[in-house]
Amino acid sequence: MKNTTDYLKENNKFQDTSYYTILYYGYPNTSRLELMEMISEKWKIKHIEAAGCDVEEKEMIKIDRQNKKTYAAIEKKYGKDWKVKYEDDLQNVAMKKVDIMDVLITNKTFRTQLEKCNIEIDGVDKDVKPLNNSTYEVKVYGFTQDNKKIDCCTVNVDLINRTVNIIK
Repeated sequence: MKNTTDYLKENNKFQDTSYYTILYYGYPNTSRLELMEMISEKWKIKHIEAAGCDVEEKEMIKIDRQNKKTYAAIEKKYGKDWKVKYEDDLQNVAMKKVDIMDVLITNKTFRTQLEKCNIEIDGVDKDVKPLNNSTYEVKVYGFTQDNKKIDCCTVNVDLINRTVNIIK
């Protein structure tokens, strides 16, 4: 089993050092992780798995100690109420994800593209990346019955104009 130091060393190879790294352990909340990834550029915060579900208390203490240092550095940069602002941003981006899906499912061009990829509208999965306040890059994919990933397309969704532009 890797320890906290191993995870930090391994992930620092691939990480921009201008980001704060918050470690987590246990069963991941994938929905929340997706939202945190969407605001990571704004906040310069990345969340990295340091241990899975089977983690010893000694390792949890090390991870929590490391995170405490990270939280202090984040507080120094963003202020004492950073967690409240961060949670507000998570709520806002969650609502944007709903808006994005609303735009996508009502767009004929997008639905035609889904048909070409043999993906049902209720079987759409997506990765969302903000481009600016109202435009998002969305990578759309689905899965076959035998759980093989189908990469369908990448689109830009403009929430103000409620338009979808297929990129690829």
